[in-house]
Amino acid sequence: MGKDTGFLEFEKENIPRRPVAERVSDYKEYDIHFKEADIRQQASRCMDCGIPFCHTGCPLGNMIPDWNDLVYSGRWKEALDMLHSTNNFPEFTGRICPAPCEDSCVLNEYYTLDPGEKSKNKNSVTIEQIEKHIADRGWEEGWIQPIPPKKLTGKKVAIVGSGPAGLAAAQQLRRVGHEVVVFEKEDRIGGLLIYGIPDFKLDKKNVQRREQQMKEEGIVFKTNFNVGKDIGVEELLENFDAILLATGAQHPRKLKVDGSDLKGVHYAMEYLPQQNKTNAGDSLDPDFRISAKGKTAAILGGGFTGADCLGTLNRQKANKKVYQFELVDMIPRPTPVHEEAEMDCRAGILTERLTGDQDGNVSEIHAVQVKWKRENGQMLMERIPHSEFTIKIELLFLALGFLGPTVDGLIERLGVRLSVKGQEALESPEDLLQLLKEKEVMFSIHSNDNFMTNVDGVFAAGDSRRGASLVVWAIWEGREAARCIDQYLMGSSELPSSPQASAII
Repeated sequence: MGKDTGFLEFEKENIPRRPVAERVSDYKEYDIHFKEADIRQQASRCMDCGIPFCHTGCPLGNMIPDWNDLVYSGRWKEALDMLHSTNNFPEFTGRICPAPCEDSCVLNEYYTLDPGEKSKNKNSVTIEQIEKHIADRGWEEGWIQPIPPKKLTGKKVAIVGSGPAGLAAAQQLRRVGHEVVVFEKEDRIGGLLIYGIPDFKLDKKNVQRREQQMKEEGIVFKTNFNVGKDIGVEELLENFDAILLATGAQHPRKLKVDGSDLKGVHYAMEYLPQQNKTNAGDSLDPDFRISAKGKTAAILGGGFTGADCLGTLNRQKANKKVYQFELVDMIPRPTPVHEEAEMDCRAGILTERLTGDQDGNVSEIHAVQVKWKRENGQMLMERIPHSEFTIKIELLFLALGFLGPTVDGLIERLGVRLSVKGQEALESPEDLLQLLKEKEVMFSIHSNDNFMTNVDGVFAAGDSRRGASLVVWAIWEGREAARCIDQYLMGSSELPSSPQASAII
């Protein structure tokens, strides 16, 4: 413990951010760095608890008090080595993780330096920012270099999907000597890191330099490659000793009301990738380009994807007032982008129907306020009488969450079974598609504790296995799946095991 009174001497400081007027004029990251003296001071606030609950809050089991102490002492390279021992991509999680580790920090229970006044905000150590600073320092100093395997095993692994789960698994498997090929259906590596998360949260250079590092380690990436179409499933099974499905959960929850097929109603994942591609210099067909400039927009959904839509609307110069409605009784979590616009954020709002103009464009949301109550162990929704209202809009973005992986041929051809949440019975892909016609259910690729599906040698990890979740969980899943695959191929594994954290997000 570097400074045993740091948590008593120093307050938690707000994250430095660019001024609102400046950042809404471009797509650069809105957070900026602390000065080195300030971030070291923030690290000194860590109490080095006898039982560090931040470990269990972090799915990866990051050794947080240890690298906090090293940062406070100015031993940045040692801090980086310790951080990399549990996390392949700390510059990702240091930017886009909601920091369950900070929710678990013991300092949240302490009073601020103002006597008798309980802190209204999290009083935790600024763990996420310290993590980001360690990783960024590593790149600046040239400490992050390729780590090619010392020996080769002769085993070949195919990974389908290049999101954080696929990338983490690929790097772990390559470093123990396996030949690894990553197949990605899009034109760039990174999955939702590239096309789902806006640049103002995650500058894409962070993904691209990891891609280059992994190429230099010997990992082969094949983009614009749709497994099941561009390469047959039989060929995949024949040419590889193991397969990992890390395809994500991209089957969207639908808005099932009259008018949901009107022009101007878009899924978030139609909208967000377009802007990221534009930022990357791609030319888009103007007939399909979604632009919010000068338009009144609304967002259904109060999660991180909804906030990503909001930040993009702000930068596209939508009308000043933006509406954001959440069905459950919880106000959308405030984020930096909520500071950027005049917001009408409401919880407990049910959209009943949409209406359009004579040209088929959406023009109004008709909604009602609802309240929730628990009855016989279930949450039930109840309309509040006389609370109906109508709002005029020109664009509506659906950020309602995701039900499970896309069922588009690969899963069926592999013969992999699916698991429906809340049901013990496993579903075949055909049975699931029939079920989805009747009602929306959450589903995932079914696997055992060792990440293997019902098909020998075929594994699953990330959102496709656990359901839509956080990047930090995807990295954990990828690392753990890699260890299980290595053990399957070699009989044992030297890869580290990370016990699953208690944080359930």
